Amino acid sequence: MPYTLIKGQFHLYYRSQRLVGSRPDGDSMWFKPDKKNTLAKLGGRRVEFNGGGCAQLRFEGIDALELHYKGSNHQRAPECVDARNRLLQSVGFTSVTYAPSSKVATAVRTASPHPIEGYILSRSVDPFGRPVAFVFAGTTSERDGAKDIWLTPERVAQSLNGRLMAEGQAYPAYYSGLPSNLRNQLTTLANSARNHGLGIWREDVSLSGARVVRASDLEQYAMWPKLYRRLFAYFADGNSGISGFGAWLRGDSSRDDELWIISRGELGNMHDIVSATDVEIQLVVHPEDVIIVPR
Repeated sequence: MPYTLIKGQFHLYYRSQRLVGSRPDGDSMWFKPDKKNTLAKLGGRRVEFNGGGCAQLRFEGIDALELHYKGSNHQRAPECVDARNRLLQSVGFTSVTYAPSSKVATAVRTASPHPIEGYILSRSVDPFGRPVAFVFAGTTSERDGAKDIWLTPERVAQSLNGRLMAEGQAYPAYYSGLPSNLRNQLTTLANSARNHGLGIWREDVSLSGARVVRASDLEQYAMWPKLYRRLFAYFADGNSGISGFGAWLRGDSSRDDELWIISRGELGNMHDIVSATDVEIQLVVHPEDVIIVPR
């Protein structure tokens, strides 16, 4: 299935009556299309634009550590910040300052140069109004709005998505609909980064296990962000300890994601890939072995 090419600029803030700073992380940032209508007509869902005319992108196929989840909650801070910084550097921002914060500074105050040209290849919009995209810095001679771009594995490796995966700055996060050849390219990049101990893989505990008894414990760890988000919701529901996590997942289909487990060749759910004891939680398959079926 072909992708639509949309040209524009990456923005980290805009000015109205006041300066409004974005909060980029390792897999998301603002993108302002040259032609708003081209992005607005992208998919079956409505794209959400902010007051500066920017849409929040969601990078296809990757999931970086949570830097500011539901407020100021985050995963292991050094790796979260590294992923965010590496993304901005890869786009071409050489100097970025942030508003002071009692925890991790996330709100952009200034950036240079700003804005920066780029483009995306996309064909869908997520339920939050974010274009799901392969993202590229720089320019291309291809036509803005072209709907017939067949994305190759080689081009995926050149995208910011692929570069972040290759540098160990993000986990695989595959949703149904991502072509298998593109998924396999991202998996190759992830495996290489893991084998070389790059980025998050130096600290990753997704399969080795994390000792967690309360929500605050989650800040110590680098783990698959989808698991982190489910654990955060589990504790937010008033649970303590971790042994009940599997039952909690099974209790509501909206949190027990439907998955295709590639190595098993079978359909399952989130609870099928998680093992929990009284104090320890871990995945039993690698993130790249899972294809998430959207609700």
